[in-house]
Amino acid sequence: MNRRGFTLLEMLIAMGVTSIVIAVISIVLVKQSQASVKQTQQRSLEETGRQALLEIAYAVRMAGSGIDPRAAFDFDRYACTSPGSGNTCNNNPGTEKPTPTPAVPGSRDKINGPDELVVSYRDPTFVRKVTAISGSNPYQVTLDPLGPLKNPIKKDRIAMLLCSGADPVAYLALGADAAAGDTTITLRSIVNADGYYPQALPDNGCFGKATLVLVERIRYFVANDFDGVPALFRDRGRAGDPQMLFRGIEDLQLTYTIGPAPAGSASAGNGPAACGTKWVYGLCDQSVPNEAAQAPDWINDSYDTAKRYTGHPANIRSVEINLVSRSPQRSPDKAGDPVPTIANRPGHAADQFGRSIFKLTEQTPNLLARAVLMPDVGG
Repeated sequence: MNRRGFTLLEMLIAMGVTSIVIAVISIVLVKQSQASVKQTQQRSLEETGRQALLEIAYAVRMAGSGIDPRAAFDFDRYACTSPGSGNTCNNNPGTEKPTPTPAVPGSRDKINGPDELVVSYRDPTFVRKVTAISGSNPYQVTLDPLGPLKNPIKKDRIAMLLCSGADPVAYLALGADAAAGDTTITLRSIVNADGYYPQALPDNGCFGKATLVLVERIRYFVANDFDGVPALFRDRGRAGDPQMLFRGIEDLQLTYTIGPAPAGSASAGNGPAACGTKWVYGLCDQSVPNEAAQAPDWINDSYDTAKRYTGHPANIRSVEINLVSRSPQRSPDKAGDPVPTIANRPGHAADQFGRSIFKLTEQTPNLLARAVLMPDVGG
C-alpha cells in the first residue's frame, strides 16, 4: 500500500494559502469591529447632541416667563469679570483644534470658541407666602409657618417679592444659604453682577404680605472636562456649580433674530444693523443684542411700537441653536468628520473624531407678554 506523504513544497504552499486566508479573515474581522465601534460612537454622540439641544431649547423657550422681559437674556453682566463689559463674559478656552485666528477674547458670541447663553425665567415650581419683612439690605423675610422650605436654597439665588396683584415687584437675591425647613430667609438687593433685573427696593408696605417666587438664572457654556473631553456645562448661579451636563459637546453657536416690523408699520424697513444683515445677530461677526439699545415698556407699549424693533434683548423673537457633538474617543479607523462654517464660526477639516451637527430655531413667546404672570401653586 502506497503511503506517500506531503512534500515540503506542498506543505509550504498549504501554509502560505492558510496564512493568506487567515490574514484576510483577520482584516475583515478588524474592519467589522471598527465599523461596529464607530456605529456605537455615532449613536452615542447623536443621542448626546439631541439631549443637549433639547436642554438649551427649553431654556430659550422659557426665557422671560414670569419676569421682566428685559432680564430674560444677559449679554454682559452675569459671570463677567467686569459686569457691563461684554468682552469679559466668556473666557472659556475654545475646544476646537486647530483653533482659528482669535478675535476678541471673551464675549458671549465668539468666532474663536463656543458661544455662551445666559437666560432667566421664573421657577414654576416654587411659591411661598410672606408674612413679614424687616431690616434693610439685607432683609429678613418671614414665610408662612405652614409653608417652610422643602429644599435648601443657595446664596445668590434670585428671588421676587410680589405684592397683591403682582404689582409692585421687587427683585432680590439670597444673602445667605437657606436650609430645608427654614421659615426665615435673608435677601439682599440686586447688583449689576446679578444680571439685568430691576433694582427697585422693597420699600412698599405691601411687601410685608407678599408672595415669594424664585427665578432661574442659567448660563450654558462649553469647556473641556477634567480629561480634555469637551462638554456642555450649566451654571445656575449656586454653590457647587457649574454642573457638567453632556460630555462630547464641542461647540455651541447662537444667532438672535429681532422680529422685523410688518408692512405698514412706522418701523417697516428699519431695524438694527448686525454685520450688514438687519435683524439677525451673531451671524457673520461678533455681534449680540445690546442692552444699551432702547427697551420697550413691556406692559404699556403697543405691539407695534418702534421700541419693539430695536436691538435690545427684550426684542429677541427667536434663537437659532447650533451644536456640534463630538465622540469622546478617536474613531477606530482614524477617519473623523469635518465641520462646516456655522453661524460666524469658521469650519475646519476632518481629524480623527466623529461628529454630528444639530440645529434648531426656538421662539421666545414670553418676550411678547404684556401682562404679569401670576404665581401658581408649587413646592
